[in-house]
Amino acid sequence: MDKILEFLKNYGINALDEYKRWLRKIRIGLVVNPIAGMGGRVGLKGTDNKYELALKLGAKPVAPKRAVDFLKHLIKDIELYTYPKDMGENEAREVGFNPIVVGEIGDRTSSEDTKRAVKELSSMVELIVFVGGDGTARDICEVIGDKIPVIGVPAGVKMYSAVFALNPKACARVVNEFVRGNVSFELREVMDVENTTSPKLFGYMKVPVISDLVQNVKVPDKGNKDGVLSNFLRIFDKNTVYIFGPGGTTYHLAKSLGFDKTLLGVDVYLNGKVLVRDANEKDIINILDKYNNVKLVVTPIGGQGFLFGRGNLQISPIVLRRIGKENIIIVSTADKLKSFDSLKVDTGDEELDKELEGEMNVLTDIGFIRVKIKG
Repeated sequence: MDKILEFLKNYGINALDEYKRWLRKIRIGLVVNPIAGMGGRVGLKGTDNKYELALKLGAKPVAPKRAVDFLKHLIKDIELYTYPKDMGENEAREVGFNPIVVGEIGDRTSSEDTKRAVKELSSMVELIVFVGGDGTARDICEVIGDKIPVIGVPAGVKMYSAVFALNPKACARVVNEFVRGNVSFELREVMDVENTTSPKLFGYMKVPVISDLVQNVKVPDKGNKDGVLSNFLRIFDKNTVYIFGPGGTTYHLAKSLGFDKTLLGVDVYLNGKVLVRDANEKDIINILDKYNNVKLVVTPIGGQGFLFGRGNLQISPIVLRRIGKENIIIVSTADKLKSFDSLKVDTGDEELDKELEGEMNVLTDIGFIRVKIKG
């Protein structure tokens, strides 16, 4: 067998190296932050240090399901190392893995558990996959920096960092190709919002990258927002309820119209009046129960192109289905759109993501532009 594979290698078919990799199972580490993302639908800008408040507001776990979605698409012929209970063990066993479980945790996890898990696993595995958001990425970066490869399954509220795959399925595809030796590696930015509305750089991690499967870092939009406003005024109806999502462009529109807009929140307006400021999922559903003529105004994240699933989890699958694709107004500067082949959605509901795919109009400073939407 070795002679045949060596012969093929002489003709550019590198089967020998792949065969040798498959002779031993690649060791993959999995760390789930089970409370990551819980604050999103209840209107919190993160869950770090806000767990009790999130629970009080009715928040439900997000990360365990995202971990399961990732593991469903992961090849089984690996050695999976993880931490106990909801930090990876439960999710792995749910989809048929028999993981090697290390460490101990209590009934409630914290960032210290994440740091300890990563520290222990980093000496045992060749790649660490984490499930969480920017806060989780910061914890991991603090412990291991760029010593071993790391990639994130997006499950937080914001996820401005460039260390996340586009979605759980995309992350599994990257890891599968890592196992086969078919990825390149890049030092990618770990970003987070801390005591400010602008993301701050906290460090770099080594990330396995496949084009179109790993997201870029968030970047500010310096395009012509006044031009977007001018065109928005042409379609604006004072008798329509407008739900403005977060972002610099929507902030500029609402402020220019005289509305008291939050930069990172979701706000609801009718006829010059604020109906709900910094709304959560329940607030939005109550608005949809009360009013019939409702439009949702959203803008893609600069550098990433996400419409849903990053920083606006209040606009949940339930909300989006109630509003309807036909009542979504996408606004952006033309300059921002130049960096995207398509805009992305990652709602956490694969069926809804497929329903949102296709083409939609984006209102820009130079008029409407037809853009592809991908899940």
